[in-house]
Formats: sequence, C-alpha cells, structure tokens
Amino acid sequence: MVLSSFSSILLALSTVQGPGTRLTYRIRVIEPAAVAPRIIASGSVSGPLDSDMRLTLRTDTAEVEALFQVTPVGDTVTLGGEFFMRRRVGRSRRGLPLWEEDNYRRVVRLTWNDTTRIYPFGVGKGGAGTLGIKVAPHGLWVELILEREFAGGEARPSESFELADSTHDVRMEAVVRPRRARVILNLVRGDTVSAPRPMDLVPEEPPRTVQLVLQGRPTTLVVSLTRPEPPASDRDRALAVDADVVCLRVAAPPADAPQSLGTICGRLNNVARQLALPTGDTLAATFSWPGWR
Repeated sequence: MVLSSFSSILLALSTVQGPGTRLTYRIRVIEPAAVAPRIIASGSVSGPLDSDMRLTLRTDTAEVEALFQVTPVGDTVTLGGEFFMRRRVGRSRRGLPLWEEDNYRRVVRLTWNDTTRIYPFGVGKGGAGTLGIKVAPHGLWVELILEREFAGGEARPSESFELADSTHDVRMEAVVRPRRARVILNLVRGDTVSAPRPMDLVPEEPPRTVQLVLQGRPTTLVVSLTRPEPPASDRDRALAVDADVVCLRVAAPPADAPQSLGTICGRLNNVARQLALPTGDTLAATFSWPGWR
C-alpha cells in the first residue's frame, strides 16, 4: 500500500477539470456469511473526472464516513480515502454508550477496471490493493471498481443504489464541485411573482447586472457567484460536505461600486432561497446544475 500527502492529490485534481471523460465508482458492500459472502448493498456513482464519492456505513456498534478521490496517472489511477470512524467500546457506569473516534487517510494505486477491496472498519493484515487501518476485523468490506469512459459533453453527477439488507445503513453520494451553476431569479411581493430570469453563472467571475420587473416596476441588481467559506469542522472539510453549495452575492448598482444587499447560499437542488430587499420585495434564487453542453 502506498501512503502519500493528500495535498498532492488535491493539486493534481485541479488539472482534470475539463469535460469529455466520465468517471464511475462501482461499489458492492459485502458481509461474511456461513456459506458464502452476502451482498448487502450495491450501486454506482458517476460524474465528471474530478468527481469524488462520499460513503457512509453504519452498524449497531460502529459507523464510518469516507470521501474517496481519484487522480488519473496514464493507464493507472490513484485512489485516496479520508475516513472518519466511530466505534462503540462499552458503556459508562450510568449505562450510556461510550464511543471511540478516529480518522485516517489512505492512498493506493491501481489500474482502471480493477477491483480493490476496502476494509472501512479495519483489517487484521493489510494487503496490496486494499485500504484500511490495521485493527481487529469488523466484518464488512467494500469492493470498488473505477471506470472511465469518454463523454460528449460536461457530465452531471448521478447515483444509483440498491440496499438488499435494511438492517444496515449504507449511503453513497456523488461529490462534485460545480464549475458553473444555473440560477433562476424572481422578485416576490405578496402573491405576485415576476417572470423568471435564468442565468448561467461561474464562481468568481466578474459581477453581472440583471433587471427584474414586478408589476411594471423594474429593479436592477448586480449579482455574482462565489463559493461558501470553508467549514469550521475538520470532519466537514475533509468530507466536502459543502461541495455543491454556491453563494449568490447581491448588490445594488452601479456595477463599478455596488452596495451589498446580502448573500444567498444553497445547494444545487432546485430549492428557492430568499433575500429581503430594501424596496420591500423579496428576491428568490433557485440553484441547479446547468444544462448539458
């Protein structure tokens, strides 16, 4: 097993931002059984080549959250994992459960379409092509296959998942930092809503001026898209919990010296967020993934 600094992986990921290639994580969560290993969950997560995958596994006595990232290197790929684990170790004198927490990082190199076995709760003996911390065996393991294929345009993230055993809590999510976002703006006052104003915005690009008309009254705003502040928690930063969150800065003109009116932040999930304006109107912003290119 190869160990390296995660900072070098994040630097390399910045060089694979271009569209045209789709990455897929194919996963099976397996539990030992008396006759043969039993598949308790399976699925896939796919998206652009810089897509990460967040995996959560919970049992009665332990839970693991992990973020997987890849760095293509020719015909091989470097798979890195950031793990956060909680394990129940007993009970207090009052009968309350006692938990032990741990976090660790692992990196391994493999070829595309090969299967790697991951022991998120730890293994007794590590072997080539595995990721895990060397502790007593827990039972569950994960089989992961990394695939890539050429795509005609920018690929949206997608997920498919099947849970065969409902006694286990297994979740997998695509984690993609958007290079641009679709933003739909509306003005709202009481029961009256303006016509929608859709815009494709890129984080950190220069501010743009937009005009919305409500009941024949135009309102001019200066808007720009940015990313949120990094989370304060080490866990939240490592697991990229805000990866698909963007923030819309709203200001009053002129564009060369705008007066800030506030900021609206949200995930790219088609849910409207609101900001009260000094005019008495409310600005509603809906964030979503942009259309195919």
